[in-house]
Order: sequence, then C-alpha cells, then structure tokens
Amino acid sequence: MRESLDAGRRSETQLVEADRLRKLLSNLETDQRGFVMARQQSFLQPWETARAAFPGQAGKFVRATDSPGQRSLALRITQAGTSYIRDYSVPLVQAAQRGDPHARSMAVSQAGQRRIDALRNQFDQFYKTERFIIAARQGSADANAHRAVIGASVGLAGSVLLIVASAGYQRRAIVRPVRTAAAVATRLAGGDLAARIPETGAGEIGELEVAFNIMGRSLEESRDELRRIAQEQAALRRVATLVARGVSPPEVFSAVAGEMGRILQTQHTTIGRYEPDGTMAVVGSWSSHSGHAIPLGSRWPLEDGSVAALVMRTGRPTRASCDDCAGVEAAGCAGEPGITSSVGCPVVVEGRLWGVVVTASVAPEQQPERTQERMRDFTELVATAIANAESRAELTASRARLVAAADETRHRIERDLHDGTQQRLVSLALELRAAEAAAPPELNELKGQLSRTAQGMAGVVEDLQELSRGLHPAVLSKGGLVPALKMLARRSAVPVVLEACTARRHEERVEVAAYYIVSEALTNATKHAHASVVHVDLAQGDATLRIAIRDDGVGGADPGQGSGLIGLRDRVEVLGGKIEIVSPLGGGTSLLAMIPIDNG
Repeated sequence: MRESLDAGRRSETQLVEADRLRKLLSNLETDQRGFVMARQQSFLQPWETARAAFPGQAGKFVRATDSPGQRSLALRITQAGTSYIRDYSVPLVQAAQRGDPHARSMAVSQAGQRRIDALRNQFDQFYKTERFIIAARQGSADANAHRAVIGASVGLAGSVLLIVASAGYQRRAIVRPVRTAAAVATRLAGGDLAARIPETGAGEIGELEVAFNIMGRSLEESRDELRRIAQEQAALRRVATLVARGVSPPEVFSAVAGEMGRILQTQHTTIGRYEPDGTMAVVGSWSSHSGHAIPLGSRWPLEDGSVAALVMRTGRPTRASCDDCAGVEAAGCAGEPGITSSVGCPVVVEGRLWGVVVTASVAPEQQPERTQERMRDFTELVATAIANAESRAELTASRARLVAAADETRHRIERDLHDGTQQRLVSLALELRAAEAAAPPELNELKGQLSRTAQGMAGVVEDLQELSRGLHPAVLSKGGLVPALKMLARRSAVPVVLEACTARRHEERVEVAAYYIVSEALTNATKHAHASVVHVDLAQGDATLRIAIRDDGVGGADPGQGSGLIGLRDRVEVLGGKIEIVSPLGGGTSLLAMIPIDNG
C-alpha cells in the first residue's frame, strides 16, 4: 500500500510538471502571437522569459516520469516543444522584428497552430495514459489488500483448528480471541475496515490482536488516503475544466473556494486580493454554514498577526493558532464557536504576489500539516485563471487601441483634407475664374486655357471630397448613423433596400463600427458577389444594435481571407459584440453583427 501511495504521488507530480510545461508553451505562443500581430515590445520580455524557462521545465517533466512509455512520450513532447521554439517561434519573432510581412501571413499562422495543436494532442495523450496507470495501480493495490486479508483469515482459521484440540484452559484463553479475530477478519474481507479486535489476550494472542488491529488501521488509513486523493483530483479537474473553458475569474474563485473547503473539511474558505492601500478585497468566499460566508467585494485591513498579513509579508504559506487569528479569517464565524486554526497560501501570478487563499477551521484539533501542500494546486489554478483573464483583457485593450488609433487617423486626415487642401484648391479655382474674367477679349486662347484649368480644379475638388467622405464621412458625425447609411445606399453601385428601425444617436465608436460594417459589405457585394440587390436591416434591441446584411450574389466569402472582414471582426469584438458570416457557394452572403449599446 505504501508503494501504491508513492506511485500515486509520483503520478501526481508528473501531471503537475506536465501541466506547468503546457502552461509555459501556451504563454510563449500567446506572447509570440501578440508581438507578431501588435508589434509591441511589451510582448517580447514575457516571450523571452518563457523561452528561457522551457529547457529547465522540460527537464523536470522528463525526470518526473517513471514508466518507460511515459518517459518516451515525455521526450517526444519536449523535443516537439524545442523544435517549435527553435524552428518556428524564434524565426517568426525575428522576422516580425525585421518587419517581414510574411510573418503575419495566414500560412505562417496556420503552420504554428498545427504545431501547437500537435503538442496539445501529445499532452492529452500523456494525461490520458497517466490516469490509466493510476487506475491500474489502484486496482493492483486493492487486489493485494484483498489477498492479504484473505491470507490472514485463512491463517487464523487454521490456528483455530489447532487450538480446538488444545486443553480446556487453552480453549478459553485462545479459542475465543481467535474466533473474535476470525469474525473481525471476515468483516475486513467484506470491506468493513473499521472493525477491530478487543486487545484482551495475553502473550502471543495479545500480540496477534495488536498486530491485527494495526493491520486494520493501516488498511483503513490507506483506503481513506486513496479516497482523499481521488476526491482531490476530481475537484482539481473540475476547477481546471472551468479555467480551460475561460470562464470569468469570479466563477473560478467561487468554485475554488467551495471545492477547497469541502476537500479540506474546513468551515470557511476565503480568496482575497491584495490592494495598493494595504487592504485585502474578498473575491471568493465559501462557508459550510449558509449565510456565514464573507460578502464578496468587502475589504478588510491586514491586521498584525493575521494569516493574510503574514503571507503578504513573507510570500510563503503559513498558519496560525486560535490565539493569533485576526482579520478576515475570523469574520465568517459570527454565531459559531471561535476559530481554532487558519492556514494561508499565497496566490502568485506571473511572479508577483497577487493575493491569498485562507482556510479557517473551528474544529478542536489543528489543521493537518499537509494542508498548505494540498492548497497549492488550487492556488495555481486560481493564478492561471487570473493570468488568462489579464491576457484576454490586455489583448482586447490592445485591439481597441489599434481600432481607435485607426479611426482617429482617418478622422484627422479627413479634417486636414477638408480644412486645408480642399479649401486651398477652392481658392485657387476662384482665382483662376477671376483671372479668366479679367483677361482681355482678344486673348480668347488664354481665356479658354484658364477656363479648362478652373474646370479641372473643380474636378479635383470633387475627387478630394469623395476621398474624404470615404475616410470619415461628415454626415456620420453631424447627422448620425441612419443618414450616413442612406448616403451609402444612394452611392452604392448595387441597389440597396435599407430598413432602419432606430432613430436615436449612439456612441461614436458604435456608429463608426456600424457604418464601416455596412460600407465593407456593400463594397464586397459590388466587387465580388455580383449581386443584384442588397438588403440592409438595422434594428435596436434592449441592449444591442443588430445589423443584418444579405445579398443574392455568388457567395463563397471566406472570413479568414482578406483584411476587410478581419478588420470588421476586430471592430465588433473590441466593442464586446459578435459577428457571423454565412456565405455558401451560390447561395449569397449573409452577415449578422450584434453590437452592445448603452440604453442609459
């Protein structure tokens, strides 16, 4: 049973090291893609850090494996990861640093995605195989325990047969205890590992009773330990599934607090975030008694002697007895007996101390020594969820800045053209007309040249006006979305049926996004779809602006090809909306965009 427990711990270590290596590759791929797409130097340092940390973590992962098959698979994974960094990631980043446009091509992106998908499949195979090995070892341990109990029962039964032939005094001194032992052995064989023999015998019989009880206690402890490990792994899998699905951090915090409290059998679990003002904000809370959980969003001072303050000061797991409990770990126990012990474990996100997880118990005995170690896996999942959320937020903010910068640039160019170049050209045209009028009648050829030049200048002004309207139409800023869409419909080379069921103004970024969605769709319908009519429906819901565009063209539009459709998707997703494009060959193209709006 000890070998089974050691094997279980080794398997757990293998899974942890594999998960760390997988997270490292995922962070490297995310930072690499962020640098290639956004060309921001801030992505290079995390990428360099992840690349430098890969060989060391890969070595830990390989050394942690103990079976030949798993070690071979681990070597293949590390070799594939090394190849991905050396043959793809490093050349790609270097190409992006040189400004090579090929670095951002779809072919390069797809090649990298195929490598990452292959690595993920190998990790999944490693996890699946390791879980199968764990199950096989568990079955072997159970079989060994069962055979041991049966062997002991058979031995005791044989002893009973020998003792029956002994004298009467031996019958009383030996037979009864052995019969009792046989009964207890039967209960053990039947699965009742809590059965014990009264230790009343003398001599060897007394030693047998003690040994039998020790065996029973050992089996019971082993069973409880294996059950605890299974329950803990199941809880970790449930939380890891939430993290992998990318659910919001509050949901992860709530799940972690509940799972940890139930696994550790404590009365209160709190997840807190350290604030710059020296307080701790509660972001996750659970209590075994409903109504006693600490309110989410509440802030607590970091009082001296509290576990939260000790963790913040040392950055390491720590514990406190009932005399030292203070602050938030004592807050959830109103109306209950006082806390006897509390344990805190730090939450470290990408090398910085983010917060703390605190468990508090009102049981008379102190929490077990391994509590901190058991909490560490949960805190790592919390850190992963926080890092993922921060990465998504940074990506969304980066995309929003890019879109806003592009809009501002177009708006500025439109203003410069209208207020500067256009006005200058109009002035020159007026001067030419004045010169034409002032020319003597006998200079007919000169007057004709001046007239033709003035007419050409007027054409240039009209072309410039068309160009400035394409950059940022003035009617959108002055009249709003509906007049701007009507102008697009009038100017479209394809007949447009426009239905607009909203007359109110929206935020500029919403109106600009809607305008360019319709503009890009009409442009595609004219250039590629060969449509005879385009239907544009604009409707306002309770919290969204709905834009539906469909044509009767040839279809076949690919959202993954062309910067226009990709740019539209970026605009909509930056605003928190979503866009769907359906374009079967020969069936026309349908585009549906849902943009959140503020109805307040």
